[in-house]
Amino acid sequence: MYLVAILEVYMRKLVFCHEIVDFIEEEKDKFPTVKDQYLFNSPPKLIALDDEGQHKETIRIDNWKGEHLLQFLREKVKPNSASS
Repeated sequence: MYLVAILEVYMRKLVFCHEIVDFIEEEKDKFPTVKDQYLFNSPPKLIALDDEGQHKETIRIDNWKGEHLLQFLREKVKPNSASS
């Protein structure tokens, strides 16, 4: 399991990714270990970090459905940073 996931996006590309916009607006607050980061010209992606804050995996999510994003986060990312 990953300790933290960073949701990296570029705002102008989000107009093509309605599922990700819906996640950010409606679901993201339910995942305190998911941080959003806005980076110029970045395709939507999840950057997974381990317990030591080290990069473990980067996954492009621009063609993911919202349900797949939720399932991945529930299965792969710890629900809160206090978990061990």
